[in-house]
Amino acid sequence: MKIRHDVQALLFDEINGEKKVFLIKFYDPTKKRHTWRLVKGGVEEGETDEQAMKREIMEEVTLKDVKVLDKIHNYEFDFRDTHHMVSTYLVKGNANEKPKLNWDGDREIAESKWVSPSEANKMLFWPGEKQAVRLLK
Repeated sequence: MKIRHDVQALLFDEINGEKKVFLIKFYDPTKKRHTWRLVKGGVEEGETDEQAMKREIMEEVTLKDVKVLDKIHNYEFDFRDTHHMVSTYLVKGNANEKPKLNWDGDREIAESKWVSPSEANKMLFWPGEKQAVRLLK
């Protein structure tokens, strides 16, 4: 089994004094429906986690005004022939910056939105992502 190191962004900002989490929605062929997710992707050879996190955010939603703060969560899962080791980072974003949604490999990102942490936990499907959102203080 291959091993892949992934980084995931718990991208947040404060809007009117309330923390909001940035989510993206795309078609998930394993579920045969659209799902809401945190921005996530693989770390390439020679990259630090912070470099990979900024690259993934830029590739998927073109947000530039981001600051990677701290690693807050780790989880692992197996998918097909790959063992994924995911490091989740708290990333400060700017809700006023307009995202441009891009293709994520073979999946088109259909929508994005800033939501409260409680809304995010209702919308997200994967337990590792829900756990990360619960860590937002």
